[in-house]
Amino acid sequence: MKATLRRLVPTTKAQWAWCFYDWADSAFATSILAVLFPVYFAKVVMPPEGISLGVGPLRWHTHAASLWGYTVSASLLGVALIAPLLGRWADSRGTRKPVLLAAAFAGAAATSLLACAQAGAVFRALAIFIVAYAGFSASEIFYNAFLPHITPESEQDWLSGLGYAFGYVGGGLLLAVHLVLLYHPRWVGLETTDQVVRFAFFTVGLWWAFFTIPCALWLPPNPPKPANAGNGPARSALALWKDLRSRPRAAAVIVAYFFYNNGIQTVITMASVYGATELGLSTASLTGAFLMTQWIAFPGATLLARAAERYGTRRVLLASLAVWCAVVLFAYGMRSAVHFWILAAVVGFILGGSQALSRSLFSRMIPREKSAEFFGFFAIGGKFSAILGPAVFGLLRDLFGTPRPAILALLVFFLVGAAILAALKGDAPSLDAAPAS
Repeated sequence: MKATLRRLVPTTKAQWAWCFYDWADSAFATSILAVLFPVYFAKVVMPPEGISLGVGPLRWHTHAASLWGYTVSASLLGVALIAPLLGRWADSRGTRKPVLLAAAFAGAAATSLLACAQAGAVFRALAIFIVAYAGFSASEIFYNAFLPHITPESEQDWLSGLGYAFGYVGGGLLLAVHLVLLYHPRWVGLETTDQVVRFAFFTVGLWWAFFTIPCALWLPPNPPKPANAGNGPARSALALWKDLRSRPRAAAVIVAYFFYNNGIQTVITMASVYGATELGLSTASLTGAFLMTQWIAFPGATLLARAAERYGTRRVLLASLAVWCAVVLFAYGMRSAVHFWILAAVVGFILGGSQALSRSLFSRMIPREKSAEFFGFFAIGGKFSAILGPAVFGLLRDLFGTPRPAILALLVFFLVGAAILAALKGDAPSLDAAPAS
């Protein structure tokens, strides 16, 4: 029993701080990114008739689901482009922790400002969201980079999974509070659902900022620096490319992650908009479904991490991608709220595990002293996929007039990513082998 309980809690202050950051920023991922803000944007901020967009001589009419996909893509583009350079600079200057804190607090402040989003103020609301999402995405680079510094390689699957588990519980707790307030707005002196949702935006920013404080107190302040880091803020893009080429297996994991994470991120970011606009689900129903996802994700992340220790990280990750393919096929035929809830339960079980194992698999393949730089490259795979997937979804939705072809297109991303991952065999002992007992 004691051994089981030990697997469910961190063992050092640094590990507690690291897990609490997932607890902190997961409130943004759930209440803002996945549930409340997409629905609020589609039903309140965005005009029902849609708006016209123009790029140079090109003009087209778009609706909430498509514009949301474009916005998610645009908000990540800058972060993805500068991530490796920012990571190298943080490695060479020993500033991973300050940059993590700066990005986190900036993102939290912008999140609270979403409470000012009003009906019709489409581009103002989206601009604030872009700042918040950029802070969230940038902070994740440096958060991930601490993993090889605060736990030995043999425990990275465990800690990575535990971090996601903390995130799902933390994000789920605040989402549960928001769900209760949607049914009882007068408990906090409010009258309407829209008022409750804007209040929820404000509380997410406070939650994120407050639970980031342990990082400021307990994460190691001076991670190791490369011996050849030099005094400049960053080396050239060519030097960055050479570093990545020296680790071909790490590069292959980034490419695989780029493809299958396209599917994962598109499911996360587009599910609530799809449920609201295509299935007619209420905000409370969508919030309940995502809350269930959060609580199922806790045992899912820990069980998949335990399976990876026994059967090998890559094998379990491939199995989770097979389940994702089944999810896409089920979603293509989804017609009712019951279907949406079934899908949410399955996604909850595999979501945290597939992302946690991707992170721990990659962390084994990189030099510890360059962890921020290499996780900057990892962010390119993650963030560009988060750019491409929603953008493709939005374009296919506009082209066909229905989101179902866009859903089916996600299958390609999962299959290509799984194929690349399956080809990684042989020369990295930690890739397939479980730790010796």
